[in-house]
Amino acid sequence: MLELIVAVFLAFLAICLGILFISDCDIWTYLHIKFGKDVATRFEGKVVWVTGASSGIGEGIAKELVKVKNVKIILSARRNEELERVKRECLALNKSTKQDAILVLPFDMVDYDSHAKALEKVVKTFGKLDILISNAAAMGQFALWEEAPISTDMALFDLNVFSLVNLNRIVLNYFKNERGRQGHLAVVSSLAGKMGFPYLTPYTPTKFALHGYFDCLRHELRKMERIHVTLLCPGPVETNIYNDTLTGTGARFKLTMMSTLTRNAMTTARCGEICLASIANKLEESWMGPLPNLPFMYLAAYQPFLFSKLTAFTMKFMLVDEE
Repeated sequence: MLELIVAVFLAFLAICLGILFISDCDIWTYLHIKFGKDVATRFEGKVVWVTGASSGIGEGIAKELVKVKNVKIILSARRNEELERVKRECLALNKSTKQDAILVLPFDMVDYDSHAKALEKVVKTFGKLDILISNAAAMGQFALWEEAPISTDMALFDLNVFSLVNLNRIVLNYFKNERGRQGHLAVVSSLAGKMGFPYLTPYTPTKFALHGYFDCLRHELRKMERIHVTLLCPGPVETNIYNDTLTGTGARFKLTMMSTLTRNAMTTARCGEICLASIANKLEESWMGPLPNLPFMYLAAYQPFLFSKLTAFTMKFMLVDEE
């Protein structure tokens, strides 16, 4: 009997390791993509609001969403002209989608007073809101920990954390008041929200903060089964976020964080696919990224001592020039 248990365990371990090295998402997410609910079925007829939709991951999510039958999409970001471009490209991807099925709703996430008005516009236009996908974020800067000015920390927490929390609180209250209707809050975090990254202060702690806020919310909603919370954690993705820094460029590094982060980066289209599949299956958290990101992630989560030693070794190749 013991031999059978050991054999089953080893077989399970071999399957998990196999998935780990062939997949670009965590094992649980991978299994749900293969055998779980279909995105087209889950999102059909839904009204989905995507913030940070003018580029990068948000744009990728929108372009995957538009493939779904009868879906209504709200695109939000600061840059109206870029949102209009994304809308045109979405319409070109699915000729059956009507112009009025996609609402361009520009506003600045750090303009807190605009949040409630934006939700009112969404509900007035489509009659309801089913899913909010919060994606707005900035990288901040590449710098040594002690060189990052506190003003950058404050600005980044304002955009990456507090603006998302405020908008999601407003939408959560809307969901709670819509008795009998399901609602879903999906927040784009990062693998950086699960393990510390050198030279990426204060971006990394803003992502840690999102997990604190929305993990708390998820537990508070346990008895309210109709409202769901999903944290999406991409690794490096082909976006402009690495260029659009508030300060600094990372040029002082022998091996810049730019080249480290963008090497073998995931496409925004693939990231969008995994994000939507995770939401469709109501996963609590989803990790995604090409090798070697996920093995590092598992080490950080389950073997922090080994992860620390490996990080110390790799840092030898990422030293700051002292000249």
